[in-house]
Amino acid sequence: MSWSPGVTALIVVAVGMVAAGITLLVRRTARGLGTVDPAPWTATLSYVATAYGIVIGFSILYLFGAFADARGAVGDEATSIGTAFEEAALFDDAGADVRHALICYAEAASADDWPAMREGTAAPEVDAAYADLVASLGQDAPAPEGAFYSAAATNTVVQIGSISTARETRIVTAATSLPVLLWGLVLGGGLLVVVLLFVVTLPSSPRTQAVLVGLSTTFTAVLVLLVMALNNPFAPGPGRVSPTLIDETVASMTQSAPELADLPCPAAGGS
Repeated sequence: MSWSPGVTALIVVAVGMVAAGITLLVRRTARGLGTVDPAPWTATLSYVATAYGIVIGFSILYLFGAFADARGAVGDEATSIGTAFEEAALFDDAGADVRHALICYAEAASADDWPAMREGTAAPEVDAAYADLVASLGQDAPAPEGAFYSAAATNTVVQIGSISTARETRIVTAATSLPVLLWGLVLGGGLLVVVLLFVVTLPSSPRTQAVLVGLSTTFTAVLVLLVMALNNPFAPGPGRVSPTLIDETVASMTQSAPELADLPCPAAGGS
């Protein structure tokens, strides 16, 4: 689930206005509520609000760790792809297959992995593209000899291994989500806080109470939406983890070696 900032703001404001409207409606239809003693409910509200704050804080910390890992993994993956591509150029014909496979992998990662990760899985097309990338390292083209080229070849293999590690990290974070019990506490706790606040503010005038309840509901809605956004870091929209860095690397590789970029990718059904 992903909304633009404008739509999100409208949803938050609408939730607050609905809560304020319900408050006014209840006060007008049940006028006797204004005489209810809120004192016994105050301590309950304090306890529930404190516990709810702890639940929200834990949920945000839990999900933000995965979110940060995912963002870092995409940067590491893009860097490793670009580095391996540049180093493979040192080997002329021996590196052409590797460079082409890197282009194919990066394109597949951006086009296929992100839609799959929104569902918490990995794209088989990217698995195949990485398998082709590893296989390209074993091509029989002669490689230059010497300590420098040996070190460069070793580092190229290391970078390709780092690509796999970074991808595995983002796939794991894509499968990380808030447990059902915590979701129940986030949603149910927020509703309970608003209801208790309604009871505690009964001595106020209907308009004052409506404003207080509306503002509290708006704030609670913002917290819930924040948890929802962190729960799916790969969804489209601003502030999410996007394949922009990988796309930029693809553009750089394509500009550097357009003749390789024009070749079909085996994992995409090419020959």
